[in-house]
Amino acid sequence: MTISEHRTDPYMTVVRRDGEPSAGDDGSWDCADWQRMWLRLQAQEWRALAFVPGDDQTSTFAVANLVARLALDRGESIRVADLRALRPKHLEAFLEGTRWEATHGTRIVFANGPVTTNLTTVPVARAADFAILCVSLGSTSLRSIKATIEEIGREHFLGSLLVRPPTRASRAKRARRGSRPKALP
Repeated sequence: MTISEHRTDPYMTVVRRDGEPSAGDDGSWDCADWQRMWLRLQAQEWRALAFVPGDDQTSTFAVANLVARLALDRGESIRVADLRALRPKHLEAFLEGTRWEATHGTRIVFANGPVTTNLTTVPVARAADFAILCVSLGSTSLRSIKATIEEIGREHFLGSLLVRPPTRASRAKRARRGSRPKALP
């Protein structure tokens, strides 16, 4: 699987089966835990699923792509939307496009940024059928988790997912690219 460069809008990525994936940090595309998570998701009716990080160190993009891979392995039509840099001025147009996609049978997985730095995460997570909180062991504070849940609303969360914390190499790479400006509260 590779992520197509053809985009229907600036935030939506079309995911296709046209090759083998490059494994994530832990190389676990076939990990039984991920498959169990997918099967639990399948027990729910959903068209849009939002992954929300519990802090600014936890990336949801790799998780969203892994979920897309699991869906593709089962023959489903799915898209990944990288919304970590979605701007408020594009929010309504994006949500409208998402609703259209969902009515035409496509599932969409949102990779959101943290609520502390991205003003669009809250409305996107609330607009999704479900949200899943992604937390990193040893990185995400309980205070940050509680604040994220409170901001979005407990009723929007289907559950939480423990992901590997970012490696030193990935943090260094992010630091070299420079940090994005933080959104005003």
